[in-house]
Amino acid sequence: MGDKQKITNFKIADKVFKASSKVDLGEFAWVERTNKIMIEKENSAGGISAFTGGLFRGLTYALVTSPNTGRVWLDRNLGATQVATSGTDSAAYGDLYQWGRATDGHESRTSGTTTTMATTITPGTNTFVTTNATPYDWTTADSTGSSRTSAWINAGTNDICPAGFSVPTETELKADTINATTAITNSATAFSSFLKIPGAGYRYRANGALNTISTIASLWSRSAGGTDGRHFFVDSGNAHFDSDDRAKGSSVRCIMD
Repeated sequence: MGDKQKITNFKIADKVFKASSKVDLGEFAWVERTNKIMIEKENSAGGISAFTGGLFRGLTYALVTSPNTGRVWLDRNLGATQVATSGTDSAAYGDLYQWGRATDGHESRTSGTTTTMATTITPGTNTFVTTNATPYDWTTADSTGSSRTSAWINAGTNDICPAGFSVPTETELKADTINATTAITNSATAFSSFLKIPGAGYRYRANGALNTISTIASLWSRSAGGTDGRHFFVDSGNAHFDSDDRAKGSSVRCIMD
């Protein structure tokens, strides 16, 4: 069939792609991310073009530009089906990731749980690891967090963002939240900000239960903090950054590199 094929409803590694027109396969590159095959468009130099909005992992995302820094972000949390229409819009909550972990199914709000700790940072299982033991991590590997800090960058081992995007550092996330010109100070201003951050809650590391849904937001950065991960916390009365258990499930918002 040469380099042109009609691609119709075929499935690779549990991801379904549908198209009704002929596609020039020379314009695309195969990229494997944590054993998940994706198709991403090449640029004229042969590299992977940055995501410009559209379909990613079965959901359609748009991009928003910060009025503070000029940085470009996804318009919603990973896994959300729409941009928040209110601070309590459940369709905008999205998935809840354990810090530094790949999109392997554990991030689903309804995924099963296991008390068996992972022994690598790429366990390849779809269960949320629960723990009551210090340092409250989901894996026995990477105690410093340095491997997962680099794993959550664009094309990293556990890359969860579209091409050209990464999980933000604490500095990047701060610049467009509490250090913004119009700073986020509570859940009301989190929603009214250009990021439209809803109260997605979090998943408790001890038992996998969903907590504080509609009342708090917790967004991971890829920055480590001792034996924890650094996250952005927002509730009705305040907004701040602090360290939290790596086994906790929190929201993620991707930023363009």
